Formats: sequence, C-alpha cells, structure tokens
Amino acid sequence: MYAMVGGTCLLLNLVVLWLLTSVIGLHYLVSTMISFFTLTPVGFVLQKVVTFRTPQATARVEWPRYFVTMGASFAANLALMYVLVSLLGVWYLAASLIVAMLLLSASFVVNDRWSFALRR
Repeated sequence: MYAMVGGTCLLLNLVVLWLLTSVIGLHYLVSTMISFFTLTPVGFVLQKVVTFRTPQATARVEWPRYFVTMGASFAANLALMYVLVSLLGVWYLAASLIVAMLLLSASFVVNDRWSFALRR
C-alpha cells in the first residue's frame, strides 16, 4: 500500500511540477518546493488512512512527526534535484522520478518506525 500511495503522490507531483515549470515557467526548484508543500498534507492523509490505518486521535502526534520526516526528505529532494538537473543535465521530470526512487525506502522505514508508530 505504501508504494501505491507513494505512486499516487508521485504522479500528482509530476503533474504539478510540469504545470508550474513547463506551463507557467517557474524555475524547476521553485516548482519542486511548491509541489512538495502542496502535496505533503495529501501524502499524510493518504498514508494515515490507506497505508498505516491509524486512529484519527493519533493525528496530532503523527502530523508533526510526518512533517519532520518530510522536511528531511525535502532537503534531500532539493539537493538531489539540483545535482541531477543543474550539474548533470538530467531533464527535471526524469530527475524527480530518480529522486523519488532513491528516497522511497528511507521514507518508508522512518514513517513505519516513527511517524505512524503509535498504531502498535
């Protein structure tokens, strides 16, 4: 389920990233930031309800933990996007896919063991 929810968020991210960068003309890193902060709450709700199925009452603890986890992921995401796109010349949408695949496992482990750990 984690990969399915993550895949949904990834698809939404790619759409938002494309719209902001290719259609509106924002710099890819600005688009990455806007997309990230727009989709983080969506990802939280989907992971909470679909993947980890935690009680609603635990959200007040899980949201800050998830936000911290995603904050670390955000920093890594921006750094990797910069390296791949600006330094290595990878197309920004392909770079976003690569970054997502690189961060997938670490994100799952942290969310499973910490962000949504109250379900146990």
